[in-house]
This record gives sequence, structure tokens and C-alpha cells, in this order.
Amino acid sequence: MSTLDPRLPFLAALESRLLWLSAWTIHNANHLRESEDGLKVGGHQASSASLATLMTALYFAVLRPQDRVAVKPHASPIFHAIQYLLGQQDVSKLKNFRGYKGAQSYPSRTKDTDDVDFSTGSVGLGVAQTLFSSLVQDYVRAHGWSKERPEGRMVALIGDAEMDEGNIFEALLEGWKHGVRNTWWIVDYNRQSLDAVIREGLWQRFEAMFLNFGWDVVVLKYGSKLKAAFSEPGGERLKTWIDQCPNQLYSALTYQGGAAWRKKLTDDLGDQGDISRFLDARSDKDLAALMTNLGGHDLPEILNAFENIQHDRPVCFIA
Repeated sequence: MSTLDPRLPFLAALESRLLWLSAWTIHNANHLRESEDGLKVGGHQASSASLATLMTALYFAVLRPQDRVAVKPHASPIFHAIQYLLGQQDVSKLKNFRGYKGAQSYPSRTKDTDDVDFSTGSVGLGVAQTLFSSLVQDYVRAHGWSKERPEGRMVALIGDAEMDEGNIFEALLEGWKHGVRNTWWIVDYNRQSLDAVIREGLWQRFEAMFLNFGWDVVVLKYGSKLKAAFSEPGGERLKTWIDQCPNQLYSALTYQGGAAWRKKLTDDLGDQGDISRFLDARSDKDLAALMTNLGGHDLPEILNAFENIQHDRPVCFIA
């Protein structure tokens, strides 16, 4: 998968539409739709948007008809937006998001009318369902009941804070006992939780845990633009700075924009040499775009990671 992939402009356009439609769905529910009591409806806009790129790649490029997906509860608006673009969701249900008989706040097989594979309303349960569904698929095939059907891949989209749920760890152990296959768990490492900010370095604990249970682990940390920048003079020092930067600072600089990035990087790394030339070669806008080009939001990196998996071993993606 290269940045010259002819699919990229179309996928980027789809991603933009998904972001707009999911944001509008939440905004409409909270600010435009009539309300008798004026109570906030909610919708987890940021937690939904953080999966937009990953879900664009999955639903419009990677998934096969036999694959099944458990969408993390807070990504419901993106999921419903995808189903609308695929012709499987009605605009009236989007307008009634989180309302009676409207698109559900969390994907539901019984209450939603679009193509929900797993109900995920109680955090953690949808994740475990994918693993046990894969085991059941193996059981059915072992008894010769579905050998004419292709094996499906069971995919779970997981919030990083959702990994606190105990049943996920129970499922991991059961999967190890029974040799789980054809399972992808994609951890949306957005470092946000309703209870707290995710502790620094938690992704390394996730990585070690999955490796111990026999899973492959793919970490999507840097986007394709950042990877290219690392090969420039001064790029290795920039990579080291990024690796050592606390999440709170990185988030603040992302919010403040290119001028803030330039000042901070100049203060920390400026040397009147390679780093200074590196920064001078980019406008504030380009610098901001570069520093926010992270792996979980970069279509070329995501597609490359997904499409390089040509085996049936369980895989955890941390993105």
C-alpha cells in the first residue's frame, strides 16, 4: 500500500462525509431537534470521530462479506453514517438519533434496523463476543457443518478505556486455551475516558499482554508523512521528542496549532542546524498537519497494516 494508491482520494472523501454526517447527527439531536425538557442528549462526538479513519478503511476497503464487526459503543454515530452511505440506514432515524425508534446510541441488533453484527451496548461484551464467535465458527467447521462457506474474520473496535472491562481478560484467556483464530481486535488508543485520562504508556502494557497470549500485535503510531519526515536530517531527533512527549502536552499543542508547535519544537530542539532547517522548510499549517499525522488517522498506514495480514492468527492493532 503506497500513498499513490488510487483508492485514497475516494476513501478520504468518504471519511470526510462520515465525519460531517456523524457530527451533524449528534448536533441535531442536541441543538436542532425539538425537546420538551431541554435535557442534553449526548452522543460522544470526539470518541466517535477518533475511529472515523479506521472505520472508513474497514468498511470501504478491507472487510469481506463473511467478516463481522463489533463496533465500540461510542462509535455508533460513525457506524450509522456508514450504513446511511451504504443505503442501509434511513435519514429519519439519524434525525431521531438516541430517540424512540431512532438510530441507537450504541449499536443494537434488536433495536437498530441497519446492519449491526454484534450488540455492544454494555462496554466490553461486544469485544468478547467476537472471540467466542470465532471459536464457535471453528467448532461448526470442525463438525463439517459449514465447510462450503468461507471463514469469516471477527473484528472488534475497542475503546482504550474499554480495556478495563474484566470480561475482556477472561475472553483472552479462553481464546489462548482453545487456539482462537480469525480474530482482530483494534484498540482505539485515543487516551480518553469518562473517568480519567488514560495513563501514559498503557499501550505498552496492552502490547505485552497480547503477546503473552500468543497474539500478533501491530502498533500504528506514526502516519506516512511523519515516517517520511523522520528520514530527513533532524528527523530522528523529532521522533525521539515525539516518543517522549506527554499526551497532555501533545493534545494542547494540537489544539493550539502550527505556531505553538513551532515555538515548542524550537525551544526544545532548535539548534540553528538540521532541526531549524527542518522547521523553516514548513509553514505553520504544514507543520501542524505533519505533527498530527498519527498512525490511527492515516489511511495509507491503516490500509497497509490491515492488508498485510495474510494469516489466521489473532491480531491486536493499537492505533
